[in-house]
Amino acid sequence: MSFKVDGNIGPYHILEQIGEGGMGAVFKAYHPALDRYVAIKVIHPAFREEQTFIARFQREARVVARLEHPNIVPIYDYAEYKGLVYLVMKFIEGNTLKDRLAQRPLNLYEIFQVVDSVGSALAYAHSQGVLHRDIKPSNVLIGVNDIMYLADFGLARIAHAEASTLSSESALGTPHYVSPEQAMGRNNLDKRTDIYSFGVMLYELIVGQAPFSSKTGYAIIHDHIYTPPPFPHTLNPNVSESVEQVLLTALAKDPNDRFENVDQMVMALKTAWLNANGATQKFTSSVASMAYRGATSNEDLPAVKKSTSQKKRRMEWLYILVGIALGIGLAFSLVPNLRGRLYRAIMSARSPATLVEFTPTGQETNSETTPPPELTPNAQRTDNQGTAVAATPTPNSTNTSAPNPTARPTQTAPIVVTPPPVIATVINQATVIPTVIETLINQVTVIPPIISSVLPLP
Repeated sequence: MSFKVDGNIGPYHILEQIGEGGMGAVFKAYHPALDRYVAIKVIHPAFREEQTFIARFQREARVVARLEHPNIVPIYDYAEYKGLVYLVMKFIEGNTLKDRLAQRPLNLYEIFQVVDSVGSALAYAHSQGVLHRDIKPSNVLIGVNDIMYLADFGLARIAHAEASTLSSESALGTPHYVSPEQAMGRNNLDKRTDIYSFGVMLYELIVGQAPFSSKTGYAIIHDHIYTPPPFPHTLNPNVSESVEQVLLTALAKDPNDRFENVDQMVMALKTAWLNANGATQKFTSSVASMAYRGATSNEDLPAVKKSTSQKKRRMEWLYILVGIALGIGLAFSLVPNLRGRLYRAIMSARSPATLVEFTPTGQETNSETTPPPELTPNAQRTDNQGTAVAATPTPNSTNTSAPNPTARPTQTAPIVVTPPPVIATVINQATVIPTVIETLINQVTVIPPIISSVLPLP
């Protein structure tokens, strides 16, 4: 027995069935009073045969309903109708990660979007004492705005021991993604069981296939418990050693050998990806070209190319600015008295009639001096004893071949031309440029690591 399309369940009008899984069917419905669409998940009637089912369902619904996170599908309501229990959730227009993978492999941007979105949702749920216990691509919804949501916390439990359910119930999960301890029915599960399932999903996204696959669910569960996962590079040679180590750590059989929390795992994966010898571009090629379930077409990566080109442009501008600064510094270091020449050229263009010499010490002298004056008939001079002696009149013409040895030529005061404040500041600061250039040269080796840390990947 299930809900009928075009029927009414309480305040909800059933529009269509949009999915079905092991836990039950999912319908799209409309709530007229609130004028919004919702998703209704009807739990399969077979679960009612368990004596503890209703109590467990009510407890799980309350637990999930209190989770408020942008990457978790919120629960609006839960109720029972004619022996069928159901959850009312936010309706996400779009498809699932499983559907997306069936169409094509993910590009680099989308893989990191899964890492960030699902990782953030899991970390938040764990902080609230809630486990998911069924991490898989079909439970990751992708909205029309490309926002990813972690859905179906129907298997969630309160993580604390005193609130956990029996071990027989803990074996619920999907064989391809179930953790070894969950498959063995242990009752002391913690957040590391979600880390294992999350690691299996990321292994599938990065390598191109799940670590274990077989014809029967029992064989797959057996491999999760006893068989080491294949080394990722044996299935996809483009997977770097550092990324491979992160995946294998997440898939450790012993929970104590895995990451302690999801945040640690996400950080380790990002660090490994960036440290793999420029693995950003290498992995872009790897993920785009790998065959996923028969898909062999290469994926165009506009988001990745845009991010890479922006980073290259920033680096080009940085090197251009450093080159200009180095050129100026070398010019001032190699050309003799460049500062003085620059000053004279500026002042010559400003006032051609008056040329002022500029020396490196900052002294300014007029290049045109007044010639020594001639003695006039009324001029007097003194002898060696200090007695005034009348001077002999000189002819009108000047005898340059026999100058008076005792005459003291006088000079007019030097003409000092003060340049504009801006030009003076530029010239006075010119001596600082070589020091600045030297500092830049010493820091050149530090610039690339700083740029790499400031420019994160999309």
